[in-house]
Amino acid sequence: MKKILSIISVCAFTLNMFAVDYTARMSITLSSANSEDRTIKLRESADFSAATNDTGYDLPANGVTIYVLDENGGKWQQWATNNLEGTQIGFEANALDEDYTLTFSNVSGRDLYIFDASTGEATKIESGLTVPFSITSAQAGLEVNLRFSVLEDAPVYVAQVTTNDYGWASYSNAVQDVVAFAPAGLKIYKGAIAGDVLNLTEMDYVAANEGVVVYGTPNTTYHFVAETGSSSFANNDLKPASAWENHSGTVYVLHDEALYQYTGANFPANKAYLEIPVSSNGAPRRISFRFNGTTALENAEMNEAKAVKFVENGQVYIRRGNEVYNLQGQIVK
Repeated sequence: MKKILSIISVCAFTLNMFAVDYTARMSITLSSANSEDRTIKLRESADFSAATNDTGYDLPANGVTIYVLDENGGKWQQWATNNLEGTQIGFEANALDEDYTLTFSNVSGRDLYIFDASTGEATKIESGLTVPFSITSAQAGLEVNLRFSVLEDAPVYVAQVTTNDYGWASYSNAVQDVVAFAPAGLKIYKGAIAGDVLNLTEMDYVAANEGVVVYGTPNTTYHFVAETGSSSFANNDLKPASAWENHSGTVYVLHDEALYQYTGANFPANKAYLEIPVSSNGAPRRISFRFNGTTALENAEMNEAKAVKFVENGQVYIRRGNEVYNLQGQIVK
């Protein structure tokens, strides 16, 4: 009976499609070398007040499944709504392939873009468009969500920052407030100095003429868009590059995963530094980062073994010497 009702539901959905005046429509096919092609259909019309879909998606025994992911975690092979902006496209990878392709067909209506949050690239959707992409070996056989989405406009990047071998970078913007946009996962911190430790507080944006440090995947370029946030930059001791001409005292800059004294005469644009008053007790050689309390990672000396990232049970960890840390710098037992 459930199967009959499912068929009736799909037929009713299909018949309804012919009576609708669409403002946009498309089909998206996901393919890889060792799986059967799977296709979803997206429709947009002012006639829809909310999403109206079929009963779900079919999971093949050995293949990949693509779907629209709704806000409650539901997965749909057919998706109809009054606005496709922000529609999330997910898929379940097979265990054999790391290379995949999205192919677009039957595209009509207004201009829309497919956005890849892992690369920061947005491509105009047209019939015949192919978007090749890769996943990591750790994602094989798992659901990959929140990577692809449909946008009304290609994002306009106004700045970027590239992390170092340890995932850190300093940043400031002398012109405008900015928000990290892509790839996903960049963390932004202001800092308050306490002795030889900088207490870090996570922020939701970078205010103009404020210094921050950011943390993400090592050796990755992250892009910013011109937006603002709600975080308060009160008690932030990190200085922007725009304040360099008036600096005094002892200056520290980011090196690897801590702050070290800087004696240079010039300072690069769009970076950040720490400035502390000259003390009769002398200035510390190194200032460590602390996340809402002491972490073991802040005590690791720079001449120890280099940090190595690895994935276990879908989680990212850092191995350094004999210790294993999470991305917040806390020891994992």
